[in-house]
Amino acid sequence: MRAFLLLLAAFTLAACSSPITPEAEPVGLFDDVEYLPALSSAQAADWQFLQPSGMQCRDGSRTGFGLRRRSGSPNLLILLQGGGACYDFLSCLTNPNSFSRSDFDAYIAANGSVGAFDASNADNPFADWNVIFVPYCTGDVHSGSSPNTAVPGLFGRQDFVGYGNMEAMLGRIQGQAKRARQVVLAGTSAGGFGVVGTYGLVSNELAPAPVDFLNDSGPVPELDNVLSPSLQNQWRDLWNLDAALPAGCTDCSLANGDGLENVTPFYAERNPDRSFGLLSYNSDFVIRAFFGFPGANAFEDGLYAIRASLPPSNSGTFFPNGDGHTFLVSPEFYSVGVNGTTVADWTAAFVAGAPTDLPATRPAVAAPLAAAE
Repeated sequence: MRAFLLLLAAFTLAACSSPITPEAEPVGLFDDVEYLPALSSAQAADWQFLQPSGMQCRDGSRTGFGLRRRSGSPNLLILLQGGGACYDFLSCLTNPNSFSRSDFDAYIAANGSVGAFDASNADNPFADWNVIFVPYCTGDVHSGSSPNTAVPGLFGRQDFVGYGNMEAMLGRIQGQAKRARQVVLAGTSAGGFGVVGTYGLVSNELAPAPVDFLNDSGPVPELDNVLSPSLQNQWRDLWNLDAALPAGCTDCSLANGDGLENVTPFYAERNPDRSFGLLSYNSDFVIRAFFGFPGANAFEDGLYAIRASLPPSNSGTFFPNGDGHTFLVSPEFYSVGVNGTTVADWTAAFVAGAPTDLPATRPAVAAPLAAAE
């Protein structure tokens, strides 16, 4: 009897104790999703092309988005593709108006393991993340809400529906992505402008998941001699761009067309616990051409004006010398640097919640040579 009581006491004590257990492994965002086929270990690095209802290009054709899953990963990179814009005859000719499954296959064959997409590079902070790639075929920096619109000098109607495409993509992944430990919304070139235009949408739709803001080569400077109010106004009118801007930002849409430069500071100031970053060559030739060819010095002035407008506590910039264009989907992600720090190094610190400014101070501009007497 005594032995029985001792055994019962030991069992009761064990049942009432709270044993220390290791922290549970993170649950992968897309590990068990009904609308996705199961992937074998051999397919773990494969990209899939999903085509939810509502995603279309400016020619009216159907499109979709790419997804690469990582088993067990609670993190998500959403990257918006670049590719110019459509706002007049010439610009529309150089901007793709469709993106099909075969276009996706060709893109991934060329770029699916490059830069931030390289899952095998230990220097890539996104190597073990889930990745979503949003193609660009709407000509409106992913932010337009103006279907069936006429462009002066261009035959046919254009569907500027980039914002609706983002809504459709988010509708498909929302249930899973809301559980993310961290989301980085990034974009290259026109996709960088798209980050500016859609950050509010993404952060609202994926709440409570925390969303960081990473703009690769889509700067929006406040200097009118770099990005003119008239060009901004042209985009606003044609793409119905104001529909994508934060409702509480009265300075984001001014009467003369100016104000887009105030969007990023607005978000950064209201999300002090999230990271905001801008990458750009200090003399990016592609963006200078997009803005109407301001001089290299004026363009650099515009970049540093952006830096000055952002709160230093949660924002960072990376401005290496050169006239190149974009970093994230490029081998230059690992090779271009400032003071020994590569873009990948800077991005790793950004992802860890410690965005920095490189160079730390603006390089001195050489004084012009005195005229010979």
